[in-house]
Amino acid sequence: MTSERRFRPGAGLTVATLVALAILIGLGSWQVGRIPEKRAILNRIHVGLTTDPMPLPVHVDDPTMLDWRRVSLEGTVADADPLPVFATNQAGKGGYHLYLPVKTRFGMAVLVNFGWVPMDKLDVPLPRGQEMTLSGVFRTSAVPGFMSPENEPEKRIFYTADVHEMAAVFGLRTKEYYHFRVIADPWQEDLLPEAGQARVDIPNNHFEYAMTWFGLALTLVGVYVAYGLRRARKS
Repeated sequence: MTSERRFRPGAGLTVATLVALAILIGLGSWQVGRIPEKRAILNRIHVGLTTDPMPLPVHVDDPTMLDWRRVSLEGTVADADPLPVFATNQAGKGGYHLYLPVKTRFGMAVLVNFGWVPMDKLDVPLPRGQEMTLSGVFRTSAVPGFMSPENEPEKRIFYTADVHEMAAVFGLRTKEYYHFRVIADPWQEDLLPEAGQARVDIPNNHFEYAMTWFGLALTLVGVYVAYGLRRARKS
């Protein structure tokens, strides 16, 4: 009887605490499991960015397999107005990334990001209509973020570098372009546009998140025990 009076949290609170504890520990364990997966992704990106460029393959069935890989290509830049996609540069300044198709010797066009310009510098010279050899970072078509405005292709207003929508603006049909893009390495010195805008922004905060969930679980246990002891003293 005496031992029972020392701790009386109540059946309802005990059940609720066990359920909440299971959820918190499950979330923490899930975050711990994501750590090696995220490290593998970041390591693959690091290897891709630090390896010498590989020639762009003729056929790319699954663009995700080459994502973040440095590639090289030869082709003719389209003689057209570049498509501006709203973006920040490496320093976080707002402006546009300028995209133009480059038709490779295989007959397929690649959407190439030639670099960043400030909002008032859209008329910078580009190698339109010229043959060139360039290297860059292979990227899949961009996916809009949760808060990203929708693109308006008919007005040439882009917030997300959607390869398919950009290709349509340039009049390219599905089989006339690769379903990925290339972020060009610097191809000229000290001039706009600022090329080399491939930016890795993939945080690896899973350990911190795991500690948060486990900390909440520990706090919950502490509150549960304190309440049970206090309730027993009052009874």
